[in-house]
Amino acid sequence: MPAAALVATFATGASAAPVWTGDFETGDLSQWNTSLNGERISVVTSPVLQGTRAGRIQLTNDAVWPGNGIKRVELNHKPAAGRTAEGAQTYFAWSFYLPEALAADPPTQIGYWESDGSYMQVMSFEVVGQNISFATRKPANKVHWQANGAVTPGVWHRIALHVKWSTNPSQGSVDVWFDGEQVVTAGQAQTLADGNPHFTQIGLLRNPSEFTDSPIIVLDDAVEGDTLEDVRPALPSSGEGGAGGAGGGGTGGGDNTGGATSGSGGAGGGATSGSVTSTSSAATTGAGTTGAGTTGTGAGTGGADEGADEEGDEGGCSCRAAGSPAAPTPLALAGLAVALAFTRRRARR
Repeated sequence: MPAAALVATFATGASAAPVWTGDFETGDLSQWNTSLNGERISVVTSPVLQGTRAGRIQLTNDAVWPGNGIKRVELNHKPAAGRTAEGAQTYFAWSFYLPEALAADPPTQIGYWESDGSYMQVMSFEVVGQNISFATRKPANKVHWQANGAVTPGVWHRIALHVKWSTNPSQGSVDVWFDGEQVVTAGQAQTLADGNPHFTQIGLLRNPSEFTDSPIIVLDDAVEGDTLEDVRPALPSSGEGGAGGAGGGGTGGGDNTGGATSGSGGAGGGATSGSVTSTSSAATTGAGTTGAGTTGTGAGTGGADEGADEEGDEGGCSCRAAGSPAAPTPLALAGLAVALAFTRRRARR
């Protein structure tokens, strides 16, 4: 066989492979860079989308992040150096399962990207009840997509992103897939807040308001890649109906005081039969103390750039809930309420 044909054969036959995987198959959180309030995260064996394990996150009213009052339990992934630099492109996807619908009030962020060091959020997914929205933050807050009733409880869902990173809003863009369907195509935005690396956090995050429910989200098959094929935007057929209940209540044991939570015991609690009680083995360094709502929404609540300058390298909360300044829908209005509710209190990492 000619050399050129041999090369072509190998290229055609090569299978896509993620550059990073967060699927909990290690039995702990070691695949992730950090966890926030990680004692409330456990590795379980049901429900599971792929493999034999998934990550269970439970948010309670006392899961307060020091310094700003945000209620959050999240996992952090930082792409390798240069992968979010100017002009780079990133594909990222993850699957989630909600045993019960999230509350309509307060809204909940389930995933977002932000800048390291300056901690400015650049894009976010927010759920209000069973409604979901995706918004970018710069140069102004913009809701690119929202779908009412799309987040069905008791069913696995999958979000995939393709980000072209740029501080220039005419060069940066985002594509979004939800359950395999492309819902945002080349949505223009300033996808880099600044020259710092950017990272993602997924889980559950609410503003400092009080609440009485204890929502649970189960995560599986998080992947970062170089192509859409790498990150598999569609759910596998076996995941359409879920894989069992997400377990009972309980916030788990362990005492997280902001230091390392490596090997902390007893997280999660109340998981379904066969659950693995492994807990965070990733250091809870507090990376990425963003949340919903301290920079403006484009409707008069302040500008994103202003908040970033104030927070500096101490971190803080510089993201906001989704809301459209032009013609706000009920979901957007709910997001605006969250933005107004947030304060600019700093959180040291």
